[in-house]
Amino acid sequence: MRRPLDRALAMMVTIVLLFALSAPAFARPEARVGAHAAATGVIVRWESGSAESVRAALTRRGLAVQRTMYGNRGAVVSIPEGVDAEALRASLSELPGVRIAAEDRQVMRPLWTPNDPRFPAQWGYSRIQAAEAWDIERGKSFVSVGVIDTGVDLTHPELIPALDLTRDYDFVSDDDEANDLNGHGTHVSGIIAAASDNATGVAGTAPGVTIVPIKVIGRFTGSNADFIDGLYYAADIGVDVVNMSLGSTASDLGASGVALMQEAVDYAYAKGVILVGAAGNEGNTDVYYPGACNHVICVSATDPTDALASYSNYGAAVDITAPGGGTAAGTGVLSTYTSSGAHGSAYLSGTSMASPFVAATAALLRSHVPAATAAEVETALLSSAKDLGPVGWDARYGYGLLQMQGALEALVAPAPSVSRIRGADRYETAIAQSVAGFASGTVTTTVLASGEDFPDALTGGSLAGAYSSPLLLTRRSTLPPGLLVEIERLGATKVVIVGGETAVDATVVQSLVTAGLGVQRIAGADRYATAVAVATELAAVRGLASTPRAFLVRGDVYADALAVSPLSAAGGVPVLLTRPTALPAATRGALTSLNATEVIIAGSDAAVSAAVASAVDAMPGVSIARWDGEDRYVTAARVAREGVARGLAEGDYFGVATGLNFPDALGGGVLAGRYGGVVLLTTPTSLSASARGVVQDLGYDGVPVTVYGSTTVVSNIVEGSLMRIRY
Repeated sequence: MRRPLDRALAMMVTIVLLFALSAPAFARPEARVGAHAAATGVIVRWESGSAESVRAALTRRGLAVQRTMYGNRGAVVSIPEGVDAEALRASLSELPGVRIAAEDRQVMRPLWTPNDPRFPAQWGYSRIQAAEAWDIERGKSFVSVGVIDTGVDLTHPELIPALDLTRDYDFVSDDDEANDLNGHGTHVSGIIAAASDNATGVAGTAPGVTIVPIKVIGRFTGSNADFIDGLYYAADIGVDVVNMSLGSTASDLGASGVALMQEAVDYAYAKGVILVGAAGNEGNTDVYYPGACNHVICVSATDPTDALASYSNYGAAVDITAPGGGTAAGTGVLSTYTSSGAHGSAYLSGTSMASPFVAATAALLRSHVPAATAAEVETALLSSAKDLGPVGWDARYGYGLLQMQGALEALVAPAPSVSRIRGADRYETAIAQSVAGFASGTVTTTVLASGEDFPDALTGGSLAGAYSSPLLLTRRSTLPPGLLVEIERLGATKVVIVGGETAVDATVVQSLVTAGLGVQRIAGADRYATAVAVATELAAVRGLASTPRAFLVRGDVYADALAVSPLSAAGGVPVLLTRPTALPAATRGALTSLNATEVIIAGSDAAVSAAVASAVDAMPGVSIARWDGEDRYVTAARVAREGVARGLAEGDYFGVATGLNFPDALGGGVLAGRYGGVVLLTTPTSLSASARGVVQDLGYDGVPVTVYGSTTVVSNIVEGSLMRIRY
């Protein structure tokens, strides 16, 4: 490990651009062995003329043929449950007439190649497995790289899509516009995240991530103080990775300056920032700081032959090497640049160019496994590097040449499995939720409700659960595109409409009938009566004379109803509606006719008043419980926890929806209930603490977490926060 440095006051010194930086060596991390894809079958290729005899032998063994291969050259055989794939392969390879047998695995993937016209000139990518890595991960926008440098050309079209101009800062001029007067920061930023596959200019290493420009160097040089401020700032705004293609020698910094720089590095590292720095460009062993600081991944530079570049510094601080460019014309690293036309680019060489390859790969790793720690990312980078020079670590190449694919495959972390279900609108999202949860031909009766107002859909979820059906949405007067196709895919012959004609009118009914579907409408005079009608039908469908448990929620604000919808769908528990301060007569009558003995009120006194609770509690034979919180987000979390504790849910699936306006989540409640899960609520732009707590406390490694709706409804930031939860 790198030696900790004594803390002392720092001097004001000059920080210079490197086009590179560095960091000391430690015991080589143990390499992780990437798990191979499991065999899905055995490929049996037979000799010409042996097809029939081999097929007969397979039949005698009781083996099922998945498919015949093109040209009748062989077949793919299913692997019986409990049978070892390799043992079966070896056995089948011995059959008369079999030329070769091999395990069939899901291992083939396209090699994504950007169509940027200058990509062929970016030779460094061929040295670091970039094309192979891009088929695994190209970066998520919620992952950010702080580029502490000369700023960035804020108008460069290849960089604009990646720039976060709400958090950039210029510490040289003390303003919030980190514009580049040098070109160096623009070049570094292009290596990290230039727009890719846009038929323009060059390609970036991690084109999907976000860049936060932090300017600490003016036209040529900058101060130690500005760099330190910039690093503290980067840590405080929560960037994932910091690239530092700049620095100074220990002799120029002085012991106190080094110590102060180390304090800033330690602060950022403690906040989970992955720090990458360049080794320096003097071709000697005097590795520059902050690259030589503890906790910084220090990068030396290679030329196009994978040899250490003649200018690259080296020494005990170096961890890894990456392409930095040669000294001959045209052998530098090509990237974006200022003052070179609308899509300016230039060749530059230096450890400054090598460092951003590593920083960008770290951002890809954080995108791919957001829950990984900085130390785990570093281990993945170093353990997967291609060994150069003497075997093992050496002072010139560190642990070897960056290998992007290898690093991605080496990184694992126990975390939720986060995905998103969305469509172009609420109707398509409901269809997507149906496709996600219900196989073709498995539904005979499906449930349809209005997507324009929500109470009928939320109370109808229980009926959808009883029919083992999704909840689909429609406009009031017209069927949305794709709805009839989805109903046909499900295999449904009957549609149950929840709600009266003011919600779903006769035109929709006629369209369904014309399509050959049977239609039943469940409705009441208003939303409260409709909820009662649904509860009555639910009891009939389930064949129950009484319904001992019911949910009671506010009928004019729907967040609490959404929270209980998966428990309702999974457990056949009706959802009844009430006014905030008065129990509707229809609801009171339903509790009596259903013989309910337990009423669970979801929501605080502000949602369902104490007066309503008292009225229910006063009913003969009825007991009440209240699941509430200080707001809708805390209430949803309370509902989830109580549902799991009481066996109404299993905590094996978490749906996440916005707590503000949530048509995209209407079908999600039924989907979550189908998987025995719960629905949690969040603000659109940041994951609610209560939702995070439930997933953290009740979930486990690999537990499915599904975000409902587009990124305009629930942002990528929320998705990223979910991915960062660690078990």
